Amino acid sequence: MGDLKKILIVDDEETITFSLYQAFIKAPYDCEVVTASSGEDALDKLEDGSFDLVITDIAMPGIDGLELLSIIKSRAPDTKVVIITAYGTDEREERAYKIGADKYIEKPFDISELRNLVFKMIE
Repeated sequence: MGDLKKILIVDDEETITFSLYQAFIKAPYDCEVVTASSGEDALDKLEDGSFDLVITDIAMPGIDGLELLSIIKSRAPDTKVVIITAYGTDEREERAYKIGADKYIEKPFDISELRNLVFKMIE
């Protein structure tokens, strides 16, 4: 894959961020994985540097995933964003794509399939 890729995982459910973190750091690719437990936490981490890809949940207290998506796309339009949600609706999916989501995935999902998708997106 070449240079070190940076991935930010944002979810208020610790088990999700931990599982995804483990999946990406154990991947055969060289990447830096950072986690955030809220939209606000993610924005702080985005201030400190750029990411090649962000995976974010929609339903979070405070800044939700769609608002975070909008902020990311306004600041760094080339950053890929994958939306994950346990509360998917056609309206939310349509809104996510309108704002600029690169992929919209409903929970539960297969982590290895998500990992493969993400690495294809950032190659």
